[in-house]
Amino acid sequence: MGDLAAASQTRGALGCDGVHVNVSYSWPTSAARATVGRTLMSVTTVSEETYADVAACVGAPSFVVPWLSRFYEPEDTRLIAAVAGNSATNSFSAQVVARAVRRAVLDCAPDGGYLAASFHKRYEIWALFEGYTDVPPEVRRALNEWELDDYLLEVGPGIENLAKAGSENSDQSDYTFLLLGEAEDMLRSLSRVYLWPCNCRAMWGNCSHSHSVCLRFENDRNIGWELTPERAVRILHQADSEGLMHTAYTNSRHGHHGICNCCADCCFPILAVERLGAAELWPVRRHLAAVDPEACRGCRDCLSRCPFGALTMPKGIDRTPQLDAHACRGCGLCSTGCPRNAITMLPLTRPGAASSTR
Repeated sequence: MGDLAAASQTRGALGCDGVHVNVSYSWPTSAARATVGRTLMSVTTVSEETYADVAACVGAPSFVVPWLSRFYEPEDTRLIAAVAGNSATNSFSAQVVARAVRRAVLDCAPDGGYLAASFHKRYEIWALFEGYTDVPPEVRRALNEWELDDYLLEVGPGIENLAKAGSENSDQSDYTFLLLGEAEDMLRSLSRVYLWPCNCRAMWGNCSHSHSVCLRFENDRNIGWELTPERAVRILHQADSEGLMHTAYTNSRHGHHGICNCCADCCFPILAVERLGAAELWPVRRHLAAVDPEACRGCRDCLSRCPFGALTMPKGIDRTPQLDAHACRGCGLCSTGCPRNAITMLPLTRPGAASSTR
């Protein structure tokens, strides 16, 4: 695994407001935002130069400046100018301000006012709900790589600690694959769940799986669909039948943010560990598949269900699938897809290990 400290120097920087941003546009100081805000307030038309000022306020990468009109309407730039220049939003209607918050143009500030939301937040909402205002594929790919770089800064040190010092010293030790039954129990323990589109799939678009499958436990910006736990369980089962893995943080320090129904093509965590060469470490593996040769009838369904190619059926041997224990991530999709219940998920005595089941 690479040196993440060195990687952070080339991939991004931590801005003064605690937001990871691309080094091309380090998150500016309050004084700098105020200066840019006054500049924006003085313009009457929205030019590329104006959008460059917007980029400076929100921490957008330089390559997206020519396309920022796809993300920010003219009224959005004036709102950003107002809050960046330490002006009130009284000249805007309550509906306009509420819409800007919902679309991650603005964030609510602790003092009851508003702040310009980071471009990371704006890009996520845009990708989830506003993709009809499109950008060229090469720009979108660059934005996704920019997002992945930022995500690596967030989770990379914790993943590195898993390799160096073990789970007790990592803030990422509780992000794991959930078996279907575990995910059901988690959902049924809640009073309400919120359905969101998958931000990973909306951004990358590398697969044809369903989008509306993210089961969140909080409703950021109040734009998710509120579900009963039973309805959420039905969506969970639909995602499982479609071949999507279930992942979640299981410790309250991460806020129990929700259950993601992931694919191996678009999921930021899966792409992140591929970049780091740490696929065996994270999401933390807690189970290992075991095939019962007596029950197996060689239908091969499990081979296509496994996202990581851990099951194979080489020619010239018996028809029982062969498991590569190091490739198995313990997601359980092979087990739920077996028509003869011939695959059992065995708990690992030491989570993360590829052997030592109990």
